[in-house]
Amino acid sequence: MISTSEQLPSLVVAEEKTGPSVRRQSEPVEIAGLVAGCQAGEAGAFGELIGHFEKRVFHFVLRMTRQAQDAEDITQDTFVKVWKNIHRFRSGNAFSAWLFTIARRTALNHLRAAKPTQELGDYDQPVNHNPARAAQDREHSESVWTLARNLKPDQYEALWLRYGEGFVIGEVAKVMGTNKIRVRVLLHRGRKRMAEILKRRKFEPGDEV
Repeated sequence: MISTSEQLPSLVVAEEKTGPSVRRQSEPVEIAGLVAGCQAGEAGAFGELIGHFEKRVFHFVLRMTRQAQDAEDITQDTFVKVWKNIHRFRSGNAFSAWLFTIARRTALNHLRAAKPTQELGDYDQPVNHNPARAAQDREHSESVWTLARNLKPDQYEALWLRYGEGFVIGEVAKVMGTNKIRVRVLLHRGRKRMAEILKRRKFEPGDEV
């Protein structure tokens, strides 16, 4: 996974570039073979596929639900759906983007069912606790992502998918169910807002939040 300490702090005020400033996270070569094995009904290949992505999916949905048990259940449900629908995946596309799309939809469905009267956009609003206590023993990158929770949910999600997971713009758009222009707007506004937050708190690398 791309280090947030390397990426987010230095990019919050930068415009999206196509150059080397943002490294592209490439999928391991063996992923295509594992996917093909899964499509052929090989349970062993599916087990290896889970091993590659389980932690990433868990942490992604955990940032949405804020509950470890819910995240575990959603992660399990996600891979059940992947196994049942793996025949729908088309080679040539990014499997990770397809997987994260399923994970996101599963998490949102869970949140709708759990909180039918709550606005869906509130799923990732900051909780009422002392951020310093939450980030006390974490690395600088986690402190920055803790601050990022002050962003609007869609801005936070776009930043995480782009810089936390390393997806390209098109893949972020696919996972979020939107278009590239919308993603670029979210990233621009998110970086701008983060710059304001960091400036207001006079945040420096290594500081606690």
